[in-house]
Amino acid sequence: MERVPPKKMALQVVRMLKKQCPDASYVKEVFQYVRLELGLRGGASKAKKLPDILTEQELVRFYEAVWNAMDRTHVVMIKLLMFTGIRNSELANLRLEDVDLNGLKIRINEGKGKKDRYVPIPSTFRGELAQYMENQKRRRARYLFETNRQDKFTTRWTREVVKRYARQASIKKRIYPHLFRHQLLTHLAQKGLLDSKIQIISGHQNRQNLAIYQDLSLADVAQEYQEAMRDFPIK
Repeated sequence: MERVPPKKMALQVVRMLKKQCPDASYVKEVFQYVRLELGLRGGASKAKKLPDILTEQELVRFYEAVWNAMDRTHVVMIKLLMFTGIRNSELANLRLEDVDLNGLKIRINEGKGKKDRYVPIPSTFRGELAQYMENQKRRRARYLFETNRQDKFTTRWTREVVKRYARQASIKKRIYPHLFRHQLLTHLAQKGLLDSKIQIISGHQNRQNLAIYQDLSLADVAQEYQEAMRDFPIK
């Protein structure tokens, strides 16, 4: 059976509704019942915009710009963003007591959705982070990253630091703190971590939010997939 074009169907519905002298709430309720009778649930799915993450070469180039600047605070800050995937606001609120060097984890207090969680840090980062924290303790700092006046760094400050190093690395892509979150979660998906495990690290409230990282992983193997399918017996 050939479908009636949507616009033509809409005109037919309008002719029926006009007899009822409907207002907006009446029309809304009618279509709620229409959806119910047709067994339709949820709205139209919105196209997901994939983050334009960095290539491995771009990521190395960016970090080299950070390293060459020889600012220990910036190095530790950027590594934390890259290694943990925490949000910019979560980074700004990190206190020294939130870091568990022995347990190789960091406590995120009241992250997105006002929920607490832990994020892991790589063992290779422990020594560098420990040295940085010792220096902060000597300064009697409260926050992991703070000004000389003992005020925590703002999210805007972190964004500006990241943008500055992107310019120094001559990277044309838009680079911002949250991009490193996309970068890490995509990497974990590529390495085969299950959604449930990535969800614990990311703090996403549901697994549907992780689909975008699976899409990115698929995009990375798309060319090889197409080449392999040329010899697939079913055409």
